[in-house]
Amino acid sequence: MWSAVLIREARLRAGLTQQELADRSGRKRSVIARWERGAIAPSLETFLEIIGVCGFDLPLELTPRDDSAFERLHKNALLSPERRIQRLLKAPSSDEPFDPYAILAALERRHTSYVLVGGFGRIVQGAEETTDNIDIAPSLRGANLRRLGLALDDLGAARADGRPVALDESNIRDAPAFECRSPRGTLKIVPEPAGTRGGYDDLRRAATQEPIGKGLRITVASTADLARMLAALGRETDMPKLIALRRLQALEHTVGHELAV
Repeated sequence: MWSAVLIREARLRAGLTQQELADRSGRKRSVIARWERGAIAPSLETFLEIIGVCGFDLPLELTPRDDSAFERLHKNALLSPERRIQRLLKAPSSDEPFDPYAILAALERRHTSYVLVGGFGRIVQGAEETTDNIDIAPSLRGANLRRLGLALDDLGAARADGRPVALDESNIRDAPAFECRSPRGTLKIVPEPAGTRGGYDDLRRAATQEPIGKGLRITVASTADLARMLAALGRETDMPKLIALRRLQALEHTVGHELAV
């Protein structure tokens, strides 16, 4: 399972298709596909070679195993997305307002196309984190940006410096992010999150629809893509979160089986 997770992540972060990775590594595309599905597993030597072809190293070292953290993660994975959000909202928070339901409801009322990413997306998918803002990767098509602008108006959102938020198709693609503050909390618009190719159009393929309560069903980046984005940032402080996400990927099959029994 770990080899499947990391081969796919390395390939996507390198911007390679399965066929391109096959050509570079001298393997068949069908073998690459079976590795990524977890149908078969390469030897350790081949696994490290494939990671290297993608332009990455994977240091191997022995570290103490934290079984208690894994058990908490497993219990959290068994909760519904709604319960995970409820736990977040009960946790001690900053003095800043944060009503994720109000923010997401405003986006849904205006039929905005987006994928939820960042810390809130990781929490919805089962990570044990806290956050006080919402990050989204929206579709950058003109009509959708207009709908997003209307949702921001509904929320009374403005930029951190107090100026109105101007979402223009011609310049938003070059912006790293827009942070919009409102009486309901902060919404960060990330046109192309780190590690993705095209942002929304890349992420929506594997995104899932998650019911979070209050009649809302939102589009959330997959656990694998959330890990890919976090890893691409390259921040040492994110390593515990990244390890937890990769463990969640390994748990997804197990938890799905437990819930089906």
